[in-house]
Amino acid sequence: MAIFAKYDSIPGLVATATLASKQYYIVQASSTAGEVKQADTAATDPILGIVQNDPAAAEIADVAFQGIAKAAAETGVSYGDSLTVSSTGRVKTTTTDGDRIVGIALQATTAAGDIIPVLMSLHAGYWA
Repeated sequence: MAIFAKYDSIPGLVATATLASKQYYIVQASSTAGEVKQADTAATDPILGIVQNDPAAAEIADVAFQGIAKAAAETGVSYGDSLTVSSTGRVKTTTTDGDRIVGIALQATTAAGDIIPVLMSLHAGYWA
């Protein structure tokens, strides 16, 4: 499957610190309004979306929140899996009640760091 993206992004966000090596990682709100940082917390914490560019600190962050976006996979993702955030900021499969959902995997992978298309569907939690 060819990887492509067609998504809506949140206007006016900037990177708190460099995200130069974190393109296609999940981001969350920083402590300063309008800033984002790599998500590296619990899958139950609020997330904003997936950064589609590679901004340096204080540069504009193109954060996809709906549509089809590219995402870096943790590992072991199957087509159709519900995805949440891993401790590294990549997407991973979840079947855990209460995990925040980033979206649905549109491609399978077994290698950490592979870029896959994700049907974005940010919502409060997974329900079995």
